[in-house]
Amino acid sequence: MELYELDRAIVGELILGKKVYERLQELCALGTRFAGTAGEKLSQEYMMNELTSYGLKPRLEEFEHLAWQRQSSQLEILSPIAKELMSVSLAGAPSTPTEGIEGEILFLGDGTPSEFEAHKELIKGRIVLVTSLSPQCECSPPRQCHRRTKYGRAVAYGATALLFMNNQPGMLPQVGSTRQNREGEIPAVSIPFEEGKLLQHYLTQGPVKVRLQASNRSFLNRTGNIVAEIHGRKADEVVVIGGHYDCHDNSPGATDNGAGVALLLELARIMRMLGAEYEKTIRFVFFGVEEMAAVGSSFYVARHQDELERIHLFINLDGVGKRGGKTFDTQGFDDVSEYVLGMAEQLGYGMKIPQPAFSGDALPFVLAGVPTMAMKRGGADSIFGHEPSGSDEDRGWGHTAADTLDKVQPFDLYESAIIAGQALLRAATHTGAIAKRRSEAEVKAILAQHGMNEVLSFMKWPTIPIGPKEYRH
Repeated sequence: MELYELDRAIVGELILGKKVYERLQELCALGTRFAGTAGEKLSQEYMMNELTSYGLKPRLEEFEHLAWQRQSSQLEILSPIAKELMSVSLAGAPSTPTEGIEGEILFLGDGTPSEFEAHKELIKGRIVLVTSLSPQCECSPPRQCHRRTKYGRAVAYGATALLFMNNQPGMLPQVGSTRQNREGEIPAVSIPFEEGKLLQHYLTQGPVKVRLQASNRSFLNRTGNIVAEIHGRKADEVVVIGGHYDCHDNSPGATDNGAGVALLLELARIMRMLGAEYEKTIRFVFFGVEEMAAVGSSFYVARHQDELERIHLFINLDGVGKRGGKTFDTQGFDDVSEYVLGMAEQLGYGMKIPQPAFSGDALPFVLAGVPTMAMKRGGADSIFGHEPSGSDEDRGWGHTAADTLDKVQPFDLYESAIIAGQALLRAATHTGAIAKRRSEAEVKAILAQHGMNEVLSFMKWPTIPIGPKEYRH
């Protein structure tokens, strides 16, 4: 079939088949897919069974990592009043001593680099409070204000604990991880917007003293990435399209990243069903343990070092069910940007390349120099006329207990699927190289250009040790 006929077949099957949203419903019904839980294993079985039913031969590429289990936390105001606040530990954070940690709170606003720098002499011995917001005017790249960067700065400047306040109201703590494949150095809890505002109110009147008690457990977990292929004419030219299947333990992770998993499954089914002979081999990868700082994709890249030259493009699908037009973050690779903009012009879909985020499962591929594009919201008019909702300065419902099925509307998911499907088709039928593989020196130059070296230093990322004796700090 010609490219146009394949386009029509993909779009028609996505919309009329109505399978992608059904798969999201089925995934959400399994509950949490957090690493080390029963739901993680159930989701693996579900994906393996689905891929097998399409006539593919999926495999589980296993790895062992440091998993984490939230047990209990208690945050109390000791003065100027006595009051217990809602709190939950951030993933990977250590327990406090049994008697807890007491200390005065230091509020550092959104936890920007300038806030930490301005107050660095006051941080040592304090319990630092920051919001979850990443204001675009100060956070360039956005990872400068990522939760793990804020945690890393708090550790580096001598804080005794971190309080991470959701910037969105609704009594919803926004969870997330602290380190990659290692236990954090200081306790850290997430608190709802309302509890954070209460602390800020009392701070305007004078010192606020709190006690934090937290109990968590770290343990070894064997899991894996699920991989399936559609072989193309050239086995030595591969397009990898992937997304993570895990989510946090407080929700079914509909937007993050159940939507991406449902989309990947549907693209695997349709690309197989078309029976076309693609120029390049298409490899579908469902990554585990992304929520603990891209652990699964880091293991994948580490274990496939000998074939990275064969990977002509990595397409990442994460958080793809959000409202609004779509674009691709090309991770600072200028030739990938040219490729994406050329594709957008061909599709008549006005994409704009966003500032590189260097986030999630894209980052391990970027560090290895692999041409990478990650789907993002924004930069184009929606096919269905949907205006973007929320702000990219905050996660919205993401990482909260409200990341549920109702937050993803079918046509927002269909739009992501249409654009991802057309992008995958064009990559798979592209003759020759799509973009240049970067050398280690070239990757370092890109990271330095975008201010990522400092970010990675504070995050202590990447870590990814494999031996059990190496997991702890």
